Amino acid sequence: MTYREIINSVLRRLREDTIDSDWSGDLYDSVSVSDYQKLIGELVNDSKKNVESYHDWNALRESFNVKTQSGNMQYTLGDALRGAGVSFKVLDVICQDTGQVLSQVTNDWINEQVFPLAQASTGLPTYYAFNGISQAGVDREPDFNIDFYPVPNSEQTISVNIVGAQKELTTAAQVLRVPSQPVILGAWARAIGERGEDGGSISSAVAAEARDSLNLCIQLDAGNMEYERDWVRV
Repeated sequence: MTYREIINSVLRRLREDTIDSDWSGDLYDSVSVSDYQKLIGELVNDSKKNVESYHDWNALRESFNVKTQSGNMQYTLGDALRGAGVSFKVLDVICQDTGQVLSQVTNDWINEQVFPLAQASTGLPTYYAFNGISQAGVDREPDFNIDFYPVPNSEQTISVNIVGAQKELTTAAQVLRVPSQPVILGAWARAIGERGEDGGSISSAVAAEARDSLNLCIQLDAGNMEYERDWVRV
């Protein structure tokens, strides 16, 4: 569902006027959208963040490929067009060329191995650590830097596979990645509570329905990745 469709779904449940057509640009800058409709837009984003936090959704999984260069140990997980940001969970880090799975260590540990530089080992990286941020894209949040050790001595492609939250919805046509029903019900419960008209009974009932919907969606999504929970002896 698009952002406007989700907002309207919540507004209908509240018996409020819906947004007739897509607005231009950012919702919060639009003069064609009422203040209350913008509030619902905020509550939709709050609900979205909550739903995203409960599960490693398949729809939120991304891969960022890093091409190593000889003698360079630090890289940024993003470029001018796309980046990982700073709010994500790492699933795995693997070298495409060799199949080597890299292990995460602390930045302090890598520093102890690398310095002094004259004594640093070089070769195929087997460890990684995150080290600060870089502003790779001017129109979005910074991205994490990642250090590899041993220091690469050739060009390799290393895939960093993550689960990251979708950026906040702002434009009318943006499509929600996670299941829409628990987001809608969660925003509805928040809107009822914000009004303070029901003494808590209706909002509590809707919140319970939102939890049930979320649990069902998690079960369905987890079923597509059931082998992640299996231990296999190789």
